[in-house]
Amino acid sequence: MKEKVRSGYEAGDYEGEKRSTREVREHEKELLEKMESMAQGEKVLDLGCGTGEPFDRYLVDRGFDITGVDLVSKHISSARENVPEGDFQQGDFFSVQENGFDAVVSFYAIFHLEREKHSDLFEFIYEKLSEDGVMLVTVGGGDMEKHESEFAGSELVWSSYSPEKNKEIITNAGFRIVETYEEKNEEEHHYWVLAEKA
Repeated sequence: MKEKVRSGYEAGDYEGEKRSTREVREHEKELLEKMESMAQGEKVLDLGCGTGEPFDRYLVDRGFDITGVDLVSKHISSARENVPEGDFQQGDFFSVQENGFDAVVSFYAIFHLEREKHSDLFEFIYEKLSEDGVMLVTVGGGDMEKHESEFAGSELVWSSYSPEKNKEIITNAGFRIVETYEEKNEEEHHYWVLAEKA
């Protein structure tokens, strides 16, 4: 699944179709501001950072120190151009060696990982965070074991649990959920979770 996601994004035009004019939406900004108010420092890790736009650019402009990781080499190249203040590395979610982040974010990316590995991922995020760390992520809004379809000019694959299952997994990883938001439109269905170390 990882290789299909990587090659799909390398072949497609995600930046041109989805990020060239993308701005932070109102509900996203509200959650980011709440995360900012909870964070005890400036170090933020973005898992699946994509091109760095719009979220990493937004966070850097708010004074945060960004480290981003993404599978896709051309996304990393774009992120380095779009957000030269950030530190961007090619790799998967689990490739990050550094610890002690004040916040970990992941937007529209976790559902590209097999859902059977989501528990491991949230435990990994927990370990990456400082003692008072905060997490803001989007996960899939529905129950999908493995869904393949065309996106931004290429074939990609998704995998996710229901919101209820996601909350259970996140809580079991050691987090206290602060707020959730269900984002649903004609094209996509996502579930936002803001949480802190319990």
